[in-house]
Amino acid sequence: MQRFFVLLMMLCESFIFSQTVEGNVILKDKKPVSYAEIILKKNQLKFSAITDEKGHFKIQVKEKGDYNFEIFNEGELVLSEVLKIEDDVFKNFEIDNNQNKSKIQEKKIEGVVVTAKNKIIERRVDRLVFNVENSIASQGLDAVEALAKTPMLRATDKSISIAGKSGVAVMINDRLLNISGEELINYLKNLRSDDIQKIEVITTPPAKYEAQGKSGLINIVLKKNTGLGWNVSLQSSLKNLYWNVPSVSTRYGATLNYQGKKLSASAGFTDGNFYWRMKGYEYSSGNDSYWNTDSYFFNNLRNKSTNLKLEYKLSDKSTIGGSYNYFFANPVETVKNTSAIKDEAGERSFSSDALAFNHRNNHYATLFYDVKIDSLGSKLSVSGNLISNNANADDYYNTQTDQLISTYINPINQYRIYSGQADLEKNFRKFKTESGLKFTKIKNDSFFNYYDLNNGIPTMNFNQSNNFFYDENNYAAYISGNYEISDKWSAKAGLRYEFTELTGISPNENLTTKNHYGKFFPTAYISYKPNENNAFSINYSKRINRPSFRDLNPFRYISSAFEYSSGNPLLRPSFTDNVEFSYVLKNNFTLTAFHNYSKNDWDRLQRINDGLKYTIIFNFYNQNQTGISLSYNYTKKSWLESNIFVNAYYVTSKTFVEDAVQMPGSYGSDFNFDNTFFLNKSKTVSFMLGAWGNIPYKEGNTSFKGVTSVYSGLKLNLMDKKLTMNLLMNDVLNTEREKGTEFYQDFSTQYYFKGISRNLSLSVTYKFGNNDVKGATKELKFDDQNRAK
Repeated sequence: MQRFFVLLMMLCESFIFSQTVEGNVILKDKKPVSYAEIILKKNQLKFSAITDEKGHFKIQVKEKGDYNFEIFNEGELVLSEVLKIEDDVFKNFEIDNNQNKSKIQEKKIEGVVVTAKNKIIERRVDRLVFNVENSIASQGLDAVEALAKTPMLRATDKSISIAGKSGVAVMINDRLLNISGEELINYLKNLRSDDIQKIEVITTPPAKYEAQGKSGLINIVLKKNTGLGWNVSLQSSLKNLYWNVPSVSTRYGATLNYQGKKLSASAGFTDGNFYWRMKGYEYSSGNDSYWNTDSYFFNNLRNKSTNLKLEYKLSDKSTIGGSYNYFFANPVETVKNTSAIKDEAGERSFSSDALAFNHRNNHYATLFYDVKIDSLGSKLSVSGNLISNNANADDYYNTQTDQLISTYINPINQYRIYSGQADLEKNFRKFKTESGLKFTKIKNDSFFNYYDLNNGIPTMNFNQSNNFFYDENNYAAYISGNYEISDKWSAKAGLRYEFTELTGISPNENLTTKNHYGKFFPTAYISYKPNENNAFSINYSKRINRPSFRDLNPFRYISSAFEYSSGNPLLRPSFTDNVEFSYVLKNNFTLTAFHNYSKNDWDRLQRINDGLKYTIIFNFYNQNQTGISLSYNYTKKSWLESNIFVNAYYVTSKTFVEDAVQMPGSYGSDFNFDNTFFLNKSKTVSFMLGAWGNIPYKEGNTSFKGVTSVYSGLKLNLMDKKLTMNLLMNDVLNTEREKGTEFYQDFSTQYYFKGISRNLSLSVTYKFGNNDVKGATKELKFDDQNRAK
């Protein structure tokens, strides 16, 4: 830790002993010149800034001497002179817009293209676009924090969702990431918002994308390489947790980017040690009986990951490349339960504990070839992907009644996912077509070895042991067209067909399940933009949500001698129809009205029989949801940038399984308020304050309680944005938790889970080298990884 702060002080030293050039740019009539580009150059050194609404700017330079000083206004050079810098300089610069100007097309400043009008929000025919590069409050953050400022999105250190819906998929440069959960959050935290051009929110994905998932897609578009050379980014974060026993979670990482005339490369490494504690209960009661369980969880997740990306430009029209990601984790998980039971057998109690040592090795690899086939930007892309996972654990369980029952379980999971696809984009003057083919093969083998422990000696229990072998083949084809009807009207339509055949074999259950199904997934979009201040659109899409491998596996996950959970090999996919109407006003206010209908949704169902309590996954309800979303981005004050999002809806569910009680229709709402206050004129010091939450609502057979969380922090951008420091307090009021009630014919179950949500985190990122270099930016396209939990 001491070395860390010594390094930090050395990095800050050059910032402290620098010179400042500050001033105002004005016209002859003394009016300020807003958003003018200021550039200082000396030999290989280059410093830049943009004037604010009052024409003010401030630049810090590292060396004294003579600098070429230039001012660009609306892409034109309006002033050029030599500026002598021996100490801090304050000077007003007067320009004449009627003088002869040196015309240029555009000028890059730190990877941001400055245009006459900076739009923060745009509505396109099939997506909402948040231009991160035009949002000052979104600079100097990681990608998770940038997503939290995006309209219609909620992003925390735990999850990312669209308009309160779960199961969102994330893409980088139009290619789906191959990771989910905590691994996805860690990946995005290593991605800087300064490298992001825009974030696209796709609530009704076009036919080009996989039909899998209910809630849509998020596409993060990185800035293009604008210079040759290299850069290195060093990241470090500390998170202080306190729950009777204090602990500190840490994460360190480094990223190297290289850009040559033909070769682009990126390499990265992260090392993390994350602690998590949670307590909770499940109280089931009904018919003069109860089964009450109190739980305590403690996890220590230790993980390492590395990645390598290479792209080689064969010619001006073709590029070949590949990616490799490796992720290793060996989390230690501890669970302690105490249970009290009353039923026809009388009253009794027991306690149980579990200790699990896990080992996970994941490999992801891809190869791709892209070629441009004409001058209109038409392109053919071919790619192949591989996912390989090997996981095993040593799990020890004890159940204490009047005697001690001890078991040892050795679960082994191995899956492979192979996929290949070809995508063709063919462009005409006003018409664009997309078509493609894809094949995916999934092979998942699970071995569940169960042993009884007698005096520490394991004996195989063949009745409890189980193996499960799963094979799935997916075939997909799609075609879509986008037509620019006029300057104001545009339309897009597509059709995707997916066919799935699967086989699940459980030898111990003597059960073989075979199934196949095919489905068409249509999409349609119409947009109307009468002028620059107004945009309308209406969209429709059909989606599928396939079960995960674990949800299909029938073997029992034991938590005590009297409790278990299992998957369901007969589980079917659910289908969702989505319709949306959207309106955008002045590129900062968005209104979206929506309706979706999902069929065959699934969730857990609990049952209590013969002194056992168990949970099984079932398709058991259909659901209708109608609502409206409002988002507003406020930037009228130079010292404040705010993002406000509110989503309100009405949901009805219809159950078709006998023991699940159908919930009545329910109103629901979730919100996110994010505010950034700039504490100095150069906007390098800012204070963050925000809140998110939702009101109570009902869905399926469950009544969910509301939740609210407040966060606050301080952000520093130093050394020309090369050094970024964030200090963030999450869940300031310690109100974040999960709470609800599940209703069944014979009983109801109240549940409550509370983790260490209030914590203080410090993150530091230092970047040196050429900031314009992004390295290899093409990402893996693994669409099936989210199902392999």
